[in-house]
Amino acid sequence: MRFRWQESSLVVDAPAKLNLYLGVRGRRSDGYHELETVMVSIGLFDTLRLTPAPPGVLEFSCSSRHAASDALPDSEQNLVVRAARLLIDAANPRCGAAIHLTKRIPVASGLAGGSTDAAAALVGLNALWKTGLTREQLHRAAARLGSDVNFFLDSNPLAVCTGRGEIIQSRVLRGPLHFVVVRPGSGLSTADVFRALDVSQLESPSDSTPLLQALGDGRLGQAARRLRNDLQPAAMGLNPQIARALAALSRGRTYGRMMTGSGSACYGLCASSRHARSLEAQLKAEFGGHAWAVRAAV
Repeated sequence: MRFRWQESSLVVDAPAKLNLYLGVRGRRSDGYHELETVMVSIGLFDTLRLTPAPPGVLEFSCSSRHAASDALPDSEQNLVVRAARLLIDAANPRCGAAIHLTKRIPVASGLAGGSTDAAAALVGLNALWKTGLTREQLHRAAARLGSDVNFFLDSNPLAVCTGRGEIIQSRVLRGPLHFVVVRPGSGLSTADVFRALDVSQLESPSDSTPLLQALGDGRLGQAARRLRNDLQPAAMGLNPQIARALAALSRGRTYGRMMTGSGSACYGLCASSRHARSLEAQLKAEFGGHAWAVRAAV
């Protein structure tokens, strides 16, 4: 997450994420699934502009710079507005805010665009309004908004997330990681993917330790063999274009490739930024411009 002041407005760049490992451990008593996932934030950003407004005023507007922008929730249903309402209820700020969201992260793609926007709103408005909420208070608010929101509150770009994804254990990222991301066709609903998931057909349980060890040692080829996403088979059954994207990434000689989150976006782990940029150009031509060369980002 990146912050800068432009006159009286606070501008926040909110990064997307990739799941390098996503293991489903079964359904919990509260209806959610128990997860273990390794997430990394990447240099594909939405931007929030937060401007002070008169007391009691909360204005929200949104524009999209991405052709693959399925319908965004309007106003009160948007996670940014819900995050702002939580802060208002918790801290009763002295002024309001006008919020403009510029979308670049495609929605319904497993890149956590809504979650990162919510986290940016929590942190940014806490600063704009000088409400003084603690890190623990912000994390409690984030957990009420969604499973991925807590991840973006920490400055470390790499973390292991457990529970339903809200329990965060930061990890040190040693050296750059370069990826190319492609979003094939239409997006997917997270709820639909989980409904299609057959837990009985999942691979035998493992954990993310070998992946983290390989990343820590800079052994990208070994790390690529440890990529995992238990949601991928269910998502591929709902969107056959995912298989096409993974095949294209394989032809591009990425170290490894996988769907992120509940899809439909997929990524390839690349040898270098030059490799990623080269594949970006090829994939944009094949997938209507919906490809990005990125690196892990704070």
